[in-house]
Order: sequence, then C-alpha cells, then structure tokens
Amino acid sequence: MIENEAFNILFLEMKQKINELVETSPNRLAAAEQSFLIANEYCEKVSAPEKFDSPLKEIYFYKQIRPSFEAELIYFGEVYFILSFFPPRRKDAIKFLNQQFLTIHRFRTRNHVLYDYFRLNKKDQDEVFFTKSKLNSPIWLTKTLPLGDRNATPAGKVNARFLALQELECFLQKMMSELEGNTEQLSGPIKWTASKAALVELAYALKASGAVNHGNVTIRDIANHLEKVFQRDLSQFYRTFQEIRIRKNSRTTFLDRLKDKLEKWMDNTDFDGKGEL
Repeated sequence: MIENEAFNILFLEMKQKINELVETSPNRLAAAEQSFLIANEYCEKVSAPEKFDSPLKEIYFYKQIRPSFEAELIYFGEVYFILSFFPPRRKDAIKFLNQQFLTIHRFRTRNHVLYDYFRLNKKDQDEVFFTKSKLNSPIWLTKTLPLGDRNATPAGKVNARFLALQELECFLQKMMSELEGNTEQLSGPIKWTASKAALVELAYALKASGAVNHGNVTIRDIANHLEKVFQRDLSQFYRTFQEIRIRKNSRTTFLDRLKDKLEKWMDNTDFDGKGEL
C-alpha cells in the first residue's frame, strides 16, 4: 500500500504536469483532452490495498485520496464536453452555459444529504460512507449511487464529482464573464508577478480573516475579484488550495515571506518618510 505522503506527492506531480500543459497549450480543447489522459494515467496508480491497516486509513483513502484524483478526471472530461459542443453564437453560448449550471445544481440537489455532509465537514457517518465493511448498511442518500469499483465507495464517487463540479463552476463563470464582456482590466499596468499559488494563499487568508465584507463573502467572490484586479487566471483556485494544504514545510510560505519583507521594509524606512522606498 502506498502511504498517504506518497499519494500527496503523486497528486502534486499530476497537477504540475496538467498545469504546465494548460498554461502552454494554445488550444483549450486539446489541452482538456491531454489533461484528461494525464488524470486517467494517475488514477490508475491510485489503487486500494487488499486490506487496510486501520479503519482510519481506509476512510481517508475512500473519502480524500481517491476522490481527489477522480475529481481531476471528471473535471477535464466535463471541460472537454463543454468545449466540444460550445455554440458559436453568443446568445446560444450563454444559454448553453446556463444549462451546465443547472446540471450542477440538479446533481447537488439530488445528493443534498452528502453535499451538506461534506460542506459541514461532518465525520459521524464516515464508517458507513467510506469503509467497505459497512456498504451493506442502508444507503438512503440518492436514487442512484455508483457501485462495483473496488477503489471507491459510492459516497466517495459522489464526493469526487462534488469536487469536480466545484472547479467546473469556476470554469463556467469565467467563460460566462468573457461572453458578457465582464473582463475589464485596470488602466494601469498592475499585474500579479508572484506565483498563482501565492495569490490563492492570499485569497484564502482574506476569507479566513474576515477582512473582506466583514467575512460575508465567498472565497469564489474573492478569487474572482483578485483575478480581475491582478489579471491572473484563478479558475482552478480550489485545486491549488489543496496543493497548498499538503505542503511539506510551511503551508503559508507566501504570507510568511510577506510578513518578513514588510518588517524589513519598516526597519529600513526613514522615520520621517511615508513608507515609500
């Protein structure tokens, strides 16, 4: 069995390959196709052992590890479908995108019990949802749950789709903004020149601190605003945040560096100045 740390490394390796491909490919459809193939390649490497060392390890595999990889596969499969059938006329394209939003809403509604379970970070039913020994227990969450995959539980499959649809929603919103002409840029040449991960780290820090709208704002709203202000693509901010969460050393490298730089700037600033260097 591959230990959790090895799965984390494998996930980061997959994400790095996909990000490099997406950023360098001039063709979005081709990039989606190749990203799907990369995700499929890595999904095949994430297999459940014949026997887990403990129930906690089994739950973590079926609840977190496998769904994270499957989510990438689902996401790029959906993106490929959308780009393949994207209407050429603006009016038809907007209608088409709204239909995709409706599909996402329907899936969440149909699986609302599990959706709330994940959103509220509950754990009381983990053994029922994410261990094979409990799969004979009554499952009353939805009409149709996928069965027969030894590498996943039905609830884990649904969780993978939740993760994928969260990213897909950001993708759809970005495309809708482009169609509606909401991609205005600042007149001044202000661009984010640090890494994408650094900007995502800042976005989550703003959300966690309640510094924006007294905390009454979603992380998606913050990310969309920073994306426009700094002209940096944050369409996959949630996946980037997952990478940040599993960093080996400090998980707040950018914020740590920001604090250090500001303190040094203060130390070096003349007492009669305004902080301008």
